[in-house]
Parts: sequence; structure tokens; C-alpha cells
Amino acid sequence: MNPTLHKAANGHLALDFNELSDASWLSIAEDLIKLRGFKRVGSPVIGISEQIHQNFQCAEFNLAAGWDNWSGHYLLSDSVAGDVFLQKLFDQVRA
Repeated sequence: MNPTLHKAANGHLALDFNELSDASWLSIAEDLIKLRGFKRVGSPVIGISEQIHQNFQCAEFNLAAGWDNWSGHYLLSDSVAGDVFLQKLFDQVRA
């Protein structure tokens, strides 16, 4: 896995998983739910070269999720608390 972390257009962090397999993405999504207490909210939208997944929601913040040809699967923060979480998750998945 070769994840990247960057500031997105909304001013918050985005974690791109790049070439991560769908099976590995599903494992990460399951961990977010079972181990970190997130709920999935919203409806998925599927396009030709992109998908919007259900968001991950916890008491403190939301993370948008999706997939596209350039980023692979990704998580996008909408708050400072989400930025802190994504930074820690990035540090863990890179290790």
C-alpha cells in the first residue's frame, strides 16, 4: 500500500489509498466501524470512473469516502478533528 495524505480543496486532509485492493478497503472500512465506532451514513453513488461511498460518522466528525481512478479509495475530512484522525490513520497504515 502506498497511501498519500494531502490538503484537499475544502482546506482539510484527504487520505488517498491509491492502488489499495477492494478487499483491503473493505477491511479498513470494517475496522473503522467495529474498532473505532464509526457508523455509515448516506447513500452511495456509482459513476463510470468514480464512486461516492457512504460517509463514516462518529460523535466528533464525519469522513467522506469514495473511489476514483486517480486516488483509489479515499477518506476526506471536513473538520480539524477529522484531520487529526486522518493524520494518525495515515501514520498507522504507512508503518
